[in-house]
Amino acid sequence: MLIVTSPSALLINGDPDPSIAQVLIEAAQNNHKVGIVSNNAKPGWFDELFAETGVIFKQELGRQNGGIIKRTAEKLKIAPQDVLVLVGSQADIAMGKNGKAVMVAAGWSNDPRVSELGIQVDCARSLKETLRLTSEWDGKWWFNGQGASYSVHALSDLSTFGKDFDQKQFRAHLTSTIKQGGPRLNALLAMVARSLLTQGVDSFPKLFWGVFPSSASDNSDSEVLSDFTHRLRTTVSKVRMTRKGEPLFVRHKPSTKRSSAGSRTDRLDPTEQIETIHLNPKYRGNLTGRNVIVVDDCTTHGVSFGVAAALLRKAGANSVTCIALGKFGRSLRDYQIDITSDPFQPLNLAKNAVIKDNPFFVGHENNAAQEALKGLLG
Repeated sequence: MLIVTSPSALLINGDPDPSIAQVLIEAAQNNHKVGIVSNNAKPGWFDELFAETGVIFKQELGRQNGGIIKRTAEKLKIAPQDVLVLVGSQADIAMGKNGKAVMVAAGWSNDPRVSELGIQVDCARSLKETLRLTSEWDGKWWFNGQGASYSVHALSDLSTFGKDFDQKQFRAHLTSTIKQGGPRLNALLAMVARSLLTQGVDSFPKLFWGVFPSSASDNSDSEVLSDFTHRLRTTVSKVRMTRKGEPLFVRHKPSTKRSSAGSRTDRLDPTEQIETIHLNPKYRGNLTGRNVIVVDDCTTHGVSFGVAAALLRKAGANSVTCIALGKFGRSLRDYQIDITSDPFQPLNLAKNAVIKDNPFFVGHENNAAQEALKGLLG
């Protein structure tokens, strides 16, 4: 892994912090490539902190264009998304985003733009743990499925977590991780961000982000997955998402919780999802020609994603990319649902939709995904 930063990201109250420098030195000793890049000449304190440690300094005029990251990644034969940039200024943000790297915000920075980024470390210890956890991930989705009109990608195969591990347990672990924040959340964000960047999502034009609502969502956009997705968007995308407090989907009637023990709901039937959600009317006219990213915590058969894609296609979306943090089972159905009326209003299946479905592609295993995610959520 390549770790890039700048002199400003090492400063606390105007002076370089030895504990942050030590984290970078240890990373270099662990065979990571570590570089400090600046438009200006090497600062006088650099040699005192980093001489003969493996951490290098590079003066790069116009580093904001990200060229230094792309060239170095190519030289090291790694992908730009395998580069982590510790950012402390707007110039660092520009360097990271234009270089298509994953950015980690130095929480001690006074730059307000830095505080808006999704991955935040607040001390040297947090930075060290975030780097350790993130380096265990290889940046690949466990599951990839390309359907006729939308795609689905999952970070990990949850079926390998244990015989009795179910969606309810996964959601509890995920909620705990997101609420507690810190290195585990940072690493989870970095894992998903690297997979998205590997996929090239950041280069999609007219990008738009949304979250699939829970079965009993109150439509306040206050669920933990909403906050996670807002953080993720700032890590990999230059565009804004749905407005805070204004979710993309409205749950106008609670749906049966499919993961509940004893639930008799046919988990292959999309009828209930069609009849309990619709698109938020406040985005009417805003989705035409957009490439939409829909995030959900986990999936099994892909019903929710099929319904989401159908509503978005009817609203004029150019493409729909569905992201699940985890998936149960190795197959997924490609739900081809034609919405025949206004997707911004509640629907009735018999009057407003036509359903047909086909088998999805079979997923592929990625053992690194299993072990890394288990370490985060265990």
